[in-house]
Amino acid sequence: MDEMKIYHAICLILFLSLQHSLFLSNNSLFTYYGLSNTLNSYTEEVLSLQNKNENLKEEIKIINTDKSFLEAHARENFGYIKNNETFYQIIKNEK
Repeated sequence: MDEMKIYHAICLILFLSLQHSLFLSNNSLFTYYGLSNTLNSYTEEVLSLQNKNENLKEEIKIINTDKSFLEAHARENFGYIKNNETFYQIIKNEK
């Protein structure tokens, strides 16, 4: 009977040790799920940034090749005008 008690005690200690490593250690399930969620969010962010980079590359190609785009951009953002043009600025009243 003593042998069975020792056997059960050893099994209980082993079981508790495995439960501890499964739920409370650095490599636990909670850590795994947390890192998995972090990985998914970083993956989405990387894909978003890659799409943004592709759009910017396309815009750079257009700017380098299309003079009218560059001219329109300069007019809209910097107020550039051509020779013999009159510039009218409309100021919105924000109230």
